[in-house]
Amino acid sequence: MIALAVLLPALLSAQEITPQKKVVAFAFGVTHPRTPDGNPVLGPDNKPLVLDGPLGTAFFVSYPDSRGGPDYGFIYIVTAKHVLKDGDGSFLKEIRLRLNLLSPNGQQACDFINGIPVSDANGNLIWFHDADDAVDIAALPLLPDQKKFDFKAIPITMFADDAKLRSRQVAEGDSLYFIGLMTQYYGETKNYPVVRRGTLAIMTDEKIDTPTGRQNAFIAELQSWPGNSGSPVLLNLGGLRGSTLMAGSDLSFLGILSGSFVNRFILSVISNCA
Repeated sequence: MIALAVLLPALLSAQEITPQKKVVAFAFGVTHPRTPDGNPVLGPDNKPLVLDGPLGTAFFVSYPDSRGGPDYGFIYIVTAKHVLKDGDGSFLKEIRLRLNLLSPNGQQACDFINGIPVSDANGNLIWFHDADDAVDIAALPLLPDQKKFDFKAIPITMFADDAKLRSRQVAEGDSLYFIGLMTQYYGETKNYPVVRRGTLAIMTDEKIDTPTGRQNAFIAELQSWPGNSGSPVLLNLGGLRGSTLMAGSDLSFLGILSGSFVNRFILSVISNCA
């Protein structure tokens, strides 16, 4: 299930948000931007422009495997599939991830994991993804050096599945927030994720139109900017729910942010001209 928004109510303090920032990494790569009509964007030298910079947000998820013991599991990096694409819609060959360090080296408090493969020699996405091209999510097994990088993973026990949405009576107006990359400023020597809040605006059992096609998604009311795509969206189930009041916060992972929307609708044109 994919979400388009995020927010946290006043019950969730800044101290509770801070640990969640560690699940986020910033994706970087080399892209070749295109104009709306599909032509390469030209640089000052009148040659096609090549950009090396931020692409979007990724985050870590932990999937348990009891074969390795009670605390054993696999770590995956997850992002929106379109974050992994070039300007012409093809998948990049590779990306790199920017993470904060456990022990800063002088002023340098972050570093890159380089050469993370995205596509094969034929341009096919090698990350785990849905057979439906519209589903805008991809995941790859990836465990950063735990002695070098300061990161955490979202456990799948934190996922808000259909059963939890029903039992906790999740509805429009509930509070959400996301943590992600803001391309205008992400930090010079350290990652500084942006935290944005919003509300769950529309829940539906129907597929809705998105920039990548019709898919299962929720719509949320919040501000987003380029670079937010791929951010984890968290739902706060604390506060008053029905007749029960829960102090503090109760966070669940709702989905992944697709930071854009199709701002058009279909009309049937009726002509009364003779």
